[in-house]
Amino acid sequence: MSDLNHTQFTRFQLTARNTWRLAGNCCVGLALLVLGSYSSLLWAGNSAKFDELILQLEQGEVIFTSRNEVDDFTAQLKSAVPTEDPGRVLRLNRELCISDFLDKPEQGIVFASKFISELEQSRDVVNLSHFYLCRAQHYGSQNRSKEQEQDLTTALDLANQSEDDLTTALMLSSKAEMYSAHGQHADSLVLLFKAHDLYKKLGHRYGIGYSVENIATAFRRMGEYEKAIEYLDLSEKEFAAPGDKYRLGFLLQQKAFVYGELGKPAIAKQLFSRVRQIYQQIGEPTFVTATDIDMMWIANMEQRYSESLELADKITAQLASYQEKGQGQQVVNQGLFYLYRAEALAGTGKMPESLQQFEQANEVIGSLNNPRYMLWLTRAWSKTLADAGMHAQAYQRLLQANTLQEELTSQAKQQRESLLRYQFDTALQDEKNNQLKAENKLSAQQVLVLESAQRWQYIAIGLFIILALIALFYAISQIQRNRQLHRLAMTDELTQVANRRSILWFAEETRLKAIAQQQQWCLLLIDIDYFKQCNDSFGHDAGDQVLIHIAAAMKSLLRTSDRVGRTGGEEFLLVVPDLGLTEATAIAERLRQVVMQLKIPDYPQIKITVSVGVTQAGSQEDVREAMSRADAALYQAKSLGRNKVVAA
Repeated sequence: MSDLNHTQFTRFQLTARNTWRLAGNCCVGLALLVLGSYSSLLWAGNSAKFDELILQLEQGEVIFTSRNEVDDFTAQLKSAVPTEDPGRVLRLNRELCISDFLDKPEQGIVFASKFISELEQSRDVVNLSHFYLCRAQHYGSQNRSKEQEQDLTTALDLANQSEDDLTTALMLSSKAEMYSAHGQHADSLVLLFKAHDLYKKLGHRYGIGYSVENIATAFRRMGEYEKAIEYLDLSEKEFAAPGDKYRLGFLLQQKAFVYGELGKPAIAKQLFSRVRQIYQQIGEPTFVTATDIDMMWIANMEQRYSESLELADKITAQLASYQEKGQGQQVVNQGLFYLYRAEALAGTGKMPESLQQFEQANEVIGSLNNPRYMLWLTRAWSKTLADAGMHAQAYQRLLQANTLQEELTSQAKQQRESLLRYQFDTALQDEKNNQLKAENKLSAQQVLVLESAQRWQYIAIGLFIILALIALFYAISQIQRNRQLHRLAMTDELTQVANRRSILWFAEETRLKAIAQQQQWCLLLIDIDYFKQCNDSFGHDAGDQVLIHIAAAMKSLLRTSDRVGRTGGEEFLLVVPDLGLTEATAIAERLRQVVMQLKIPDYPQIKITVSVGVTQAGSQEDVREAMSRADAALYQAKSLGRNKVVAA
């Protein structure tokens, strides 16, 4: 059975950020969308068109069912990229790192290494993490697992530093695949659950489906077949887009593996046949070859060894043709091909040839760092040696198989315990979060109740004049308490600026006033750069001081008509009435410069910068639409290296 992960198909449109599979897979992901080298970019380009195409890819709005569709979309990207814009050219090269070298991993490694060397000096952590991922995947296509693991670890560390949730989710998924391929299924599931949570937070439907499929694969490898089928059915029902043949091929293939492992080869064979047809339709010959190898597994299981050898002859010719290309890439389950062929030769009584084939399988599978494959190999090898009358050698292989089985059993127990601990900790944290939400909801309800009580108190004062002194005293104390509660409910406790509800209310009031008086008004969305890294390096007290000083700096620059509020952990919203985009941009630039000069008394080593997105609200535009445009400008400011002001 081919236990290597074929789910690279789901990355075909997961994100425009090098979405490719690991564990030696032939990569069919979003990077295919930019086939062709940078050297062929001869067009002047169109920034807006390029950004629009990339956005469509990132949001999973484009579905591809053939290489021709990919090529057409690629041509659009290449014609749109402005060659004089180094940021967008780098963005494209990040994709080309995989697509230009699908069949040339050695050249791909050189290409990725060049950009890694350049970017390590600038510490552009987002792009740097993607080039490390690219190189890891080229290492994986050559079964160089040690180098692959090193680069994946670095890529994930850089993604965590970037505070970019989409990049972090992708790196978590990529490292999880490697863990799963090496038998560390619980470690894989922990990372996949984290990636799944990030995709849900982003509302990234395609990413959610992709993580569900990976979770199904990990459960299958753990032998949790019911859970695997449950997740595969969920993905097929909820997340598989119509016409997405790559994803359908993966889902059917995983189900075939499950039924094969459950001892139902007839169902598995039927599913593999459908998978093979799909790969033929979409023009993926290496995937067809990989499926033929899986069909050998089924044929051997049913003791149809002659049929298995017929497949082996065809596969040998196909592998030879790939080898003639001389690019160093292998079919994903090529190592298992030698094992299945050795079993088939033994089944037809060709013992010398079979034993020679087992030697070759041992050499290839031994380099994969996959204990499950080694267990299958040693068991089959031991049986063949015994059938050939070589009992001493058969006994040694059997001892090796028993040792591997004990190690896998022990590892599986530890993995399940680790997974249970994670699930318990996660459930406990979810319970705490739900409790906090309930408390916040109760607090909001209390504010409403108190406001209602205040109105009744005024009525009571008028109706019961004879109790004026008592009622007045009671009313005054209640009013003071209600006002204090109202202020607390509308003010961020740490920074003493407006909280999210208050600033959004002020923005809506400003919008209505601007419509009535035909005035302009603007929004500034401010985000503190690398704030998570500051917290991680100096502690949350330092982070609190940074927030307090930046809030104070913003308040010092405001007019009496302006208002600033904290809308998130390190994000602020500045509402500027009666000003146009030019004046608001000038305020943003002055704010950026003031923040750069800030000194935190207790933490002089901290250097603070902010990224700012500025937009002028349209005359008939609601607040949410204006904020969305400001958020897009802020995202662009961060993409340009942070500590920038971008107006939209």
